[in-house]
Amino acid sequence: MATGGPGASSGSAASAAAAAAAAAAAAAAANQGDEAASLGSPEDPSRSQCTSPFAVEDTHALMQDFDQLSIAKKSSMCSGSTPDPKKTKVTVQRPGEVKAVMCGPVPVKKSKKTDQDAVKEIQRCREDNDSRLDLSKCQIAALPGCIKDLAANLTELYLYSNKLVSLPMEIGHLFGLEILMLQENSLTNLPDTLASCSRLRLLDVRHNKLCEIPPVIFKLTSLTHLLLRFNRIREVEDDLRQLTKLQILSLRENKIRSLPALDSLQELVTLDVSHNNLVELPDNIGLCLQLTTLNLQHNELKSLPESIGCLRSLQHLGLRYNHLKQVPKSLANCGLLDEFNLEGNNLETLPDSVLMNLNRLTSITLSRNYFKAFPGGGPQQFISVQTLNLDHNQVNKIPFGIFSRAASLTKLNMRDNLLTALPPDFSSWTSLVELNLGTNQLARLPEDVEKLVQLEVLVLSNNQLKRLPSTIRNLAKLRVLDLEENQLEALPSEIGYVKSLQRLIVQSNRLQYLPRAIGMLSHLVYLAIGENDLHSLPTEIGSLAKLESLYLNDNVNLHNLPVELASCQSLQIMSIENCPLSHIPAEIVAGGPSLVIQYLKIQGPYCQF
Repeated sequence: MATGGPGASSGSAASAAAAAAAAAAAAAAANQGDEAASLGSPEDPSRSQCTSPFAVEDTHALMQDFDQLSIAKKSSMCSGSTPDPKKTKVTVQRPGEVKAVMCGPVPVKKSKKTDQDAVKEIQRCREDNDSRLDLSKCQIAALPGCIKDLAANLTELYLYSNKLVSLPMEIGHLFGLEILMLQENSLTNLPDTLASCSRLRLLDVRHNKLCEIPPVIFKLTSLTHLLLRFNRIREVEDDLRQLTKLQILSLRENKIRSLPALDSLQELVTLDVSHNNLVELPDNIGLCLQLTTLNLQHNELKSLPESIGCLRSLQHLGLRYNHLKQVPKSLANCGLLDEFNLEGNNLETLPDSVLMNLNRLTSITLSRNYFKAFPGGGPQQFISVQTLNLDHNQVNKIPFGIFSRAASLTKLNMRDNLLTALPPDFSSWTSLVELNLGTNQLARLPEDVEKLVQLEVLVLSNNQLKRLPSTIRNLAKLRVLDLEENQLEALPSEIGYVKSLQRLIVQSNRLQYLPRAIGMLSHLVYLAIGENDLHSLPTEIGSLAKLESLYLNDNVNLHNLPVELASCQSLQIMSIENCPLSHIPAEIVAGGPSLVIQYLKIQGPYCQF
């Protein structure tokens, strides 16, 4: 949980500052886009801290999915033991296996307050004339009726993460209330008396058990922020049009199939209806001219209204994982978009003008659709693009010159398509840092790959490559080279000159030996050479001082290991499954990799007893 929360304040000035912070948090969230695209790397689910009154409950989800505003109290101090880095071991592990590790500090349990403690807090708040009362995370099952005693001064009430199933009628006495935080309870409704809280501007009822939007909410016409994420709401009533001051509306993660007319919500800036069951949008969505963030991902939309092109202030549009078969040409008018993400739809093509006119785009993701060719906008559509993801489609050709104006392109993901060759101007893609061509039908890597001097990650797994060009030596910045599941019979000795290489994956090929130059890869940390036809390993492998993971598994003709392997002092994981290793005593092999390494140390020429 993030930390934050204002101290005791008085009057509407402090509340106005809180609302300003809320809007700032929302704007910052919107600027992060719908989803960060990568070449197969999982997103880091780390959480951030916020010092504003509107701290973020889940910053990562907020940045990507436009959920807004969670209030949190200061977190407890945590303690935990630190593992000894010197205690390392060699274990048997196959590539792809993940071990669950409990890490990080152990949180200290917070003391629980009783409902009687809540009464005391209310009395203290009244005596101190505080405008803010925080009863969050107190295990309260019922809010005391004496809450009405705070009517004179209370503007902010925090009740999140309790056990509330209802609110008392007396809450209607809090006429000056402006912020009410109720998330993470078990509320199924709200009392009608809440309508008397006519100054209420922020209402957070996320993570409760509402099956409908309580009718009293539609009477709170001063609301600017309404957060209803993760409830059980199936329908949004037409009365929503009464909330004309709404700026942020979050209905994420409910069961909503349709929305009412939104034309009266002229001040709406952020609308999040992702993770619902929406089958269509209201035609008048285009009248919400202030919208900068519209999150529609993970629904059942088959089309978008033409009026969406009227949203010229739109900066972030989430459309991934719907059922879209086409997008309107009018989308080209949304010129402030910096990310275009349509992953997981049913698209075969795009209108030529769309990407070409969205000249601020830095990221385009069209993954997991049915594209058989590149969008028809030509080189113009990629002028400002830094990341292009077209993976998991049916593209069989990269057009010549398509990236001739893409001077900023650093990441290209064409994984899982039908490519059989690369275009003649392949060597002109000199700005690329990451290139993923895995799971295609490539039989040859062009010699002029050496021109891609900025390349750090090159993925060519699951193709039909029989050789690697010697010019690979000139890729001085290459850190990751993935050649898994090809038809390679040998690696060129020039591989040893790729001095920055940290991960080399040649699993599942036809290799019979490794070049002696492998020992020159002084930065190599990960080496996967399992499922080949290796007969031996070069003694130079002992020079890999930084090697941590070595996969030798399923080399059925590998009968011995060089004693120099024991010199790899950083080695932590070694897999020798299904390797006969008949030149090593059977009882040693049966004892596993750790015992094998000890045996090799004893056999070494410099062993001392």
